[in-house]
Amino acid sequence: MGLFSAIKEIIRFRKELKKSIEESKEKEILYLSMSSEDMVSLSDDELFEAVLSRTEHKVDSFDEWEYGVNSLNNSQKIFYSINWLEAEVNNGGLCQFFVNSSRIVAPYVSEYMSIIGANNHKNLFDKFIADNNIDLYNLSSFDVDDADEYVKQTERYPFDDYDEAFYGMDPLEVYLKKFARDHLEDF
Repeated sequence: MGLFSAIKEIIRFRKELKKSIEESKEKEILYLSMSSEDMVSLSDDELFEAVLSRTEHKVDSFDEWEYGVNSLNNSQKIFYSINWLEAEVNNGGLCQFFVNSSRIVAPYVSEYMSIIGANNHKNLFDKFIADNNIDLYNLSSFDVDDADEYVKQTERYPFDDYDEAFYGMDPLEVYLKKFARDHLEDF
């Protein structure tokens, strides 16, 4: 690929990215303005995005992330917490979930997975926690300041085994879509 072609490709990519961001912002505005009755007609994928937009918007309205999470009602906390677990594991593994601020919801994810019917995920999580004697109420040993410390964290426990088993299961999003549909009035 010549320099001119590469530049054209970069310009095309930037235009597509800008368009995608604008469309995403428009959808978020629409989702935030919808009532529960309006959301009934959304597809499961759209409903998931709507609920995610609404819960993230509520959390992001607080200066402190923890206060935002605590402002959510029970259904919103369940949705938000399980979505964060899935996002972290899919992005960097269970270790990343424990290292990042998302760990504040760690003590609750087992119960929340049970509530949404993700029992295989719950069993995997519970077994990993029990087998490795991890205290979900005190994850301060997972504090890191740099990438080298993070790498050391990944070696403390058999995170790869957990992650591989997790990736082989149905995505938690499947359960979250049903949960959101069944608890629409809470979102």
